[in-house]
Formats: sequence, C-alpha cells, structure tokens
Amino acid sequence: MPLHPQAQMFLDQSEGQPPPYETSIADARAMMDGFNALAGEPQAVASVEDREIPGPGGSLRIRVYRPTGDDDLPVTVFYHAGGYVIGSLDSHDSLCRLLANGSGSIVVAVDYRRAPEHRFPAPVEDAFATLQWVAEHAAELGADAGRLAVAGDSVGGGLATIVSILARDAGGPALRLQVMVYPDVEWSFSSPSWEEYGHGYFVTVEIAEWLRETYFNSPSEWDDWRASPLRCPDLSGLPPALLICPEYNLARSDMEAYARRLEEAGVPTTFSLYEGMLMGFWCMGSFIDAGHAAIDEVTSALRGAFATTAAAS
Repeated sequence: MPLHPQAQMFLDQSEGQPPPYETSIADARAMMDGFNALAGEPQAVASVEDREIPGPGGSLRIRVYRPTGDDDLPVTVFYHAGGYVIGSLDSHDSLCRLLANGSGSIVVAVDYRRAPEHRFPAPVEDAFATLQWVAEHAAELGADAGRLAVAGDSVGGGLATIVSILARDAGGPALRLQVMVYPDVEWSFSSPSWEEYGHGYFVTVEIAEWLRETYFNSPSEWDDWRASPLRCPDLSGLPPALLICPEYNLARSDMEAYARRLEEAGVPTTFSLYEGMLMGFWCMGSFIDAGHAAIDEVTSALRGAFATTAAAS
C-alpha cells in the first residue's frame, strides 16, 4: 500500500535536516536521543533505577524499569537501536516504560558500548554479558529468572536474536521469547529491498553505509554471524520469535529471509508486516497510530510467553 499519511508527515517534517554522517558523532547522538519525545509523554512506572554491572570491557550501565506488581516478575532485556553508533538509554526511555507497563515485566535496558570508540564485536559481548548478569541476579532485581525474554529494535533487534543464539550455544540462559523490531540481520546490503526502499524512507543506504563503516573493522566481519545472524548455519533450538517489519524498510528482504530460516529450523515464528510504515515507526506513537499497535503486539506476545508453564530451551 502507499506510505501511510502519518509516516509521510514525519518525512515531510524531517526534510532539510542533515543526515547523521554530515554531523559530528556527538550531534548525531543528541539528535537520536531527541527522538525519545516522539513516543509521547513518558508513562509512570513503579520505579526506574540506573545501575552499573560488570562487563567485558569494564562496567556497564543498565536501566531497570519496574512495573507495578509483586516480586518474581518476569524480565525482558532490551537492546536499543542506533546502528551501534548512536542511540542510548535516553533515546528509548519512553518506549521501555511502555514495554514494562504493557508486558507486566521488569525491563532491563543496557547502555552497550558504541562505535567508533568500540567497534565489533564489543556491543555483542556487552549484550550477552547483560543477559547473563540478569539471569544470575534475577532475585536481586525481584525478577523470576525462569521467565526471561529479549527484545530490541534495529541493531537492538539483531542483538536480541544474536544473544538468543549465544544463549543456546552456552546452554543458557533459557529464553521464553525473542522480539525483533525491524532487526539488522545482514550487513552486505545486497537483497532486493535495499534497491527498492534504500532512498527516501528515513533510513537510507547512505546512512546504513556510514554506520557499517563506523562499526566494523573490515568488510570481512560482515560474514560473522554475530554481525549477520542470517548467516548463522544453524538456527534450530532458538526461543519463539516475533519479528516486526515495516513495509517501507530497506532491510525488509533480509528480515523476510530470516523469518523463513527460523521457520525452516522449527522455531515458532510470527512475522508481522506493518503496511505503509517505515523504520522507527514504533518509537513514534505520539503521532503514528501503528506505533501503538506494534507496542501492543509486542507486549501481548511477551505476556503470552511469560504465562506459559515452561521456558523454551
């Protein structure tokens, strides 16, 4: 279908803004943090706490969102978007509040290391270390380690499925669900949608190439499945997956291919195409109705996964 009028309005209002690769890294990060306001007025939660935990490269900052409820709540580890270069705890603060309240789970967001200061695979290492820490310290958080999920958007969605593979290979932690909102699962930029939707729909090929050049040390790393999980030779034994995909997205073909591979590997997979939408839409609930729908779909899936009696292995 045509681009939705609400998505078109966003593009029209964004016209004339310099792309991030024409600004400093600091300015690009500040611009991304400003997108938090697009999600709407921050919802109140029972508590929000910033903490530091040990990580592979030093201490890691996490932000713990607790909804109203007793102890032993389920927990969702969340990884933010930003191409491994921009994005932060602040850029997704309002979204994490919505996820916590909607899912009834404690949400733990991680401030993983970013490029160019820390290139591949530093964010992957931080993402998995955070998941392991949450599982080991669930009682300290008032959480139930037996009801654990991962979620993220864009590169954060890629991290959600990458850590699912790492957890499978390490024998845990066991996960109930992996939520991928327009995830980055392939960095060669060669599938058909890169040509079809690579220009004019917010995130362009030029932006993606800048992020790729900033994050990776060399093109050979694109082949590593910890960068491009679509290239992982074995996707069996992973937790059930929910993949949210906007229609007008330059990586749409890669997402479709990843969903097919998960299904072929026997992983229960839900692929939800949001017609007329573009990347970033689920963070824009203040003026894009489909953003609310996507959050509702994610939180409903999390509630359903947490309600089951046995965790996926």
